[in-house]
Amino acid sequence: MTSLIDILFPDLLGLAHGKTVPDARLEHPTHYAITVMVQGLDLEFLETDHYSTSAGFPDMEARFEPGTLRPWGARQVGLANLHFADGRPLPLDSRRALRSVMDRWAERGLTPVSGYEMEFFLLAGRQPLTKLPVPDHRVYGIGPGADPTGTLEAIAEAAEAADLKVEGVNSEFTPSQVEVSLQHQDAMTAADNAFLFRIIAREVARRNGIDVTFMARPFGDAVGNGMHVNMSLRDAQGRNCLIDETDPIGISATAKSFIAGLIDHHEAIAAFAGPTVNSYKRLVPGMLSGYWANWGLDNRISSVRVPGQRGSGTRIEHRMADGSASPHLLTAALFAAGLSGVERGLALPEPQVGDADAEPNTDRHTPESLLEALDALAADTVLQSYFHPDLIEVYLELKRRECARWAAAVTDWEQNEYSRVY
Repeated sequence: MTSLIDILFPDLLGLAHGKTVPDARLEHPTHYAITVMVQGLDLEFLETDHYSTSAGFPDMEARFEPGTLRPWGARQVGLANLHFADGRPLPLDSRRALRSVMDRWAERGLTPVSGYEMEFFLLAGRQPLTKLPVPDHRVYGIGPGADPTGTLEAIAEAAEAADLKVEGVNSEFTPSQVEVSLQHQDAMTAADNAFLFRIIAREVARRNGIDVTFMARPFGDAVGNGMHVNMSLRDAQGRNCLIDETDPIGISATAKSFIAGLIDHHEAIAAFAGPTVNSYKRLVPGMLSGYWANWGLDNRISSVRVPGQRGSGTRIEHRMADGSASPHLLTAALFAAGLSGVERGLALPEPQVGDADAEPNTDRHTPESLLEALDALAADTVLQSYFHPDLIEVYLELKRRECARWAAAVTDWEQNEYSRVY
């Protein structure tokens, strides 16, 4: 009996595309799509070499990667790698970008490991965007204290059935905002799981008659949605290489240079961690969101946090990213920045102590807008060197066009503020 399988791949924005194919055609390479058309929120064509009108919109192939198949309700889902029709790797493949950075770490005998904390709002409606009422809300609530509709638990059950490795679910500080933590795994599997989790969360919510949003800051009267990334490095024997039990704070020289690299590339990382114009309404002081270019020991007001756990639980938490970030490009950028710090032997600056918003130990912080973040990435040739130049070119152009659309837009706020008096 023929069954259907969804073959998916993420674009440069972390959004899903693909085809549903019969299982007998799973290994067939010709799951064609048009390259640049699937890389942006709008359907304008980018005039970039090899990918658009000047190249005649060539086909690409989404080739199923064995080992990525998983149950997905009544069907199955698998992930694909992208190629030109002649078999050459497509540089715009965000999964390939992450794999390239992981290969650089593999040359040192180390495997990047990551896990994600996924925050999102449960919605009663989208027109207008409305938070789900949660009368029994409490911080770290579960059951009705997190979601009276039971949708959050249904999302967790579906995600676990799809082998996305759920660690736990709970409500956050704001009613209707919840968090799902995904287990740490090798960085590719973890990024794949974060990518798929956003899809399954929306599918389950809509079946339950509600909706979700991972948007950076969907409501002006509430905090934003973070996507914190917890990172470590594992050697060939499976040992956590961030550990040094002889060190006063218990972390290795590799860990210290890794953190220093994250701080050194702080502004450029924002282009991947805060990838929308809305992101910069979350990346402000007072949001616990990774604003300052600093690190701290178990300090949530630092962008880079080293939690108190040691031993196998030793990890580095990066707090800047929001739920609209591409898990693959974000993780590639973070491990690239960390590798940059290790390769250059960067020294770890002094940790932030206490409230960074009140008394920051640095004057560096995230850019004030997406456009400034893109300029920071364009200027950071060291971080760029870990990516294919075509990917950087197309990503920057996609996002600059997004900024231009925002600059040209007339918002409800402008109409409400000015039309009544002028």
